[in-house]
Amino acid sequence: MPWELTATSAVGFGTLLVYAVLTLVGAWNWESRCGPEVTVMFAVVGLSALAYSIQIGYDVVSTQVFWWELTFALSTAAPFLWLVFVVQYVSRAEWLTPRRAALFALEPTAMVVAIATNPIHGLVWTVPAGTTASAGSAIELAFGPLYYGHLVLAYLVVMIGMGLILLVGIRWSLVYWKQVIVLLVAPIPPFLSNIAFMLGESPVPHLDLTPFTFALTGVFIVLGLYQFDLLERVPIARQQALQVMGDGLVVLDADRTVVQVDDITRRILDPPPRVGRPIDSVFPDTPFEQLHGTTVTDGNNLAYDIRIAELTDERGDRIGYALMLRDVTSRYRYEQRLEVANRVLRHNLRNDMNVVRGYAEMVASGSEADAGRAARSILDRTEGLLTVSDKARKVSELDDSHALAPNVHDVTAIVAGVVHQARGSYSDIEFTFDSGSHVDAKLTDAGAVATAVEEVIELLAGQPGTTEIALVVDERDDVVIRIESDGPGIPEVDRETLSVGSETPLQHAEGLGMWLAYWCVTENAGTLSFGDGSENKAVDADAASVDAAPADPSTADADTGETATSVVFTLPGADS
Repeated sequence: MPWELTATSAVGFGTLLVYAVLTLVGAWNWESRCGPEVTVMFAVVGLSALAYSIQIGYDVVSTQVFWWELTFALSTAAPFLWLVFVVQYVSRAEWLTPRRAALFALEPTAMVVAIATNPIHGLVWTVPAGTTASAGSAIELAFGPLYYGHLVLAYLVVMIGMGLILLVGIRWSLVYWKQVIVLLVAPIPPFLSNIAFMLGESPVPHLDLTPFTFALTGVFIVLGLYQFDLLERVPIARQQALQVMGDGLVVLDADRTVVQVDDITRRILDPPPRVGRPIDSVFPDTPFEQLHGTTVTDGNNLAYDIRIAELTDERGDRIGYALMLRDVTSRYRYEQRLEVANRVLRHNLRNDMNVVRGYAEMVASGSEADAGRAARSILDRTEGLLTVSDKARKVSELDDSHALAPNVHDVTAIVAGVVHQARGSYSDIEFTFDSGSHVDAKLTDAGAVATAVEEVIELLAGQPGTTEIALVVDERDDVVIRIESDGPGIPEVDRETLSVGSETPLQHAEGLGMWLAYWCVTENAGTLSFGDGSENKAVDADAASVDAAPADPSTADADTGETATSVVFTLPGADS
């Protein structure tokens, strides 16, 4: 008999119509994320439904067998296309290398070959003797080992895809839970209908409803496409975009409990946020309502502004918060330099000019003896003002080199050059230098390291009673530069000012020297610390690492009431 339209064939064509629309939608969004994967998957499943709908319109066994072969050949690719789509959706496309893609295609290709040669070996299916066909139902087949093997593998592939989606749901459930539910539910109807058919429990005997239940899958996918922007909103893509921007993100639920945190934020905050813990455990001293707009610094002295935004659903109800960390290191360091330079300049200018005025009045009084002494004092004061002015210029010329890619530099050569110049400038001071032949560090601005060493030498050499300055460069995990003198060393007020991190009317450094050294080191991702020298008077390579530099000046030995006789720079090693 010729082919006839039956009720079951009509349902199959209805399913085909759904997938035709979905294929067009996928083609329209071809350039979007997951567009090609969705289009190909819908087209293949739609063609499979078409072949099966045509099959059950015939009442001839051989004709139904032909269309069954075509239906099964097309359907073998569906589970693997689903997994490819899921891999792309969860932003693991780099995992799908050409080699793995070829392995994915190997099994469906082998099954197509087995289907084409089935009349020879009968390992996929056989037609039992006496089988008859009737329009509206499929012929009964006896499935072979290759069919069941393919079925087990197909089930496994589908479950792996659902597991990947579930993993995204656990990590991003607050923001993307609707997408996750859609994608988890979508494959369930055909999955269950196929299992029912294999167990002989299909509602319609001898009829596999799997192609028809794909219509429900299509409805769920359409819901995801239009209602939840499945092709446009991909969870991990947003996370990667934030990481490229250099910003951190913490997602909180309505109770301010952490539900997702990225690696950048874990590096910045101490203690790092933990999923399932309240955000208050990270900021115990700051109420949540006051976090917005505050600034935090990490172990590398990089500064971040905290921004908090509410997350709402489509009805406008609050479902959580997004706590974002924005890198403001350049602004933070600029403001700090401006504040310090402004106060130092105003303080020194006011004090020194008052002294100059007093000596000028002494000169004007006409006493010849006093005039000579006053003139010398005026020269000393003006020389000091010129020195401060020169350091202020160096501060203004500091670049935000922390954002640049570091290069490997020989610290031994840098320090040796500074020592050579210092011997010519301070002839009354003995300089010793101990270092390996080549000690490499990763620096963004090698010139700034030289400036830092110069400033410390100038400060130590300017202290009364200093006759010897020793410099040591030591290499362990990091590179340590120790500068030590036998004189009074660095005044306590300078250390305390650096530990506070700013100048105040009652507490300020004597000049810009230590600040300039500190900023030069931090621009190279290094740290500065002090030591009193009591435990390491012998200046050698082993002693250089006794005072491991702390993460910031706040841990410096600034409350001993004594001056520090050594300054320690710690810089990232070449292998760090």
